[in-house]
Amino acid sequence: MHLALRAVLAVAGLALLVACDPPGKPGREETPALEVTDFKLLYSQNCSGCHGPDGQKGPGRILHDSVYLAVISRESLKHVIEYGREGTAMPAWALSEGGPLTPQQVDILVNGIESWKQAVSAPPGAELPNYTETTPGDVVNGKRLFMRGCFACHGPGARVGLVTDPSYLALVTNQNLRTSIIVGRLDLGMPNYRFLNAGHALGDQDVSDLVAYLASLRPAESAMGNTK
Repeated sequence: MHLALRAVLAVAGLALLVACDPPGKPGREETPALEVTDFKLLYSQNCSGCHGPDGQKGPGRILHDSVYLAVISRESLKHVIEYGREGTAMPAWALSEGGPLTPQQVDILVNGIESWKQAVSAPPGAELPNYTETTPGDVVNGKRLFMRGCFACHGPGARVGLVTDPSYLALVTNQNLRTSIIVGRLDLGMPNYRFLNAGHALGDQDVSDLVAYLASLRPAESAMGNTK
């Protein structure tokens, strides 16, 4: 009886050893990282930590937003994913730049993010601002616009957060400021450019003026400047 029991236990133990992978070894069904082609999985693994699980409500730039996807070109979006943004927390993701993603995976991410795009029309009498600055901004007009449309939420002691603090401005680029003004953060309650001019739309030059004003408050030794 004891010999039979021992034999059964030995066979069961051998079966467990054969069936189980050593600790730390990936499951047999796990797809190697460079072979993942599912957008949702790629986005979850590489983007959601900063940009939110569905492109919203993350600490980084909102991506699932029609205005953002209307102003940024496909080429610019792909370039940012591949090469990151110098001077910011956005790293390069392309294999050629030391990142984890193949060219095919970068294209899958671009296609997936662009699938969130919806048609956007500018308000009557206004045009959708350009993604990048096309004309120099006017500091004086920028300050006027800030006091009229931004100060209530972003001035000293305001309920949202101070954006005129030199320490903050030393951490953000002009392009970051411009994109934030145009796109806003509707997922967090910040209006986009359509409502930031005393309830009306900001023009392209207005956006440049606001950026110029904020940039004028940046510490002179900061390297942010016009980094895009």
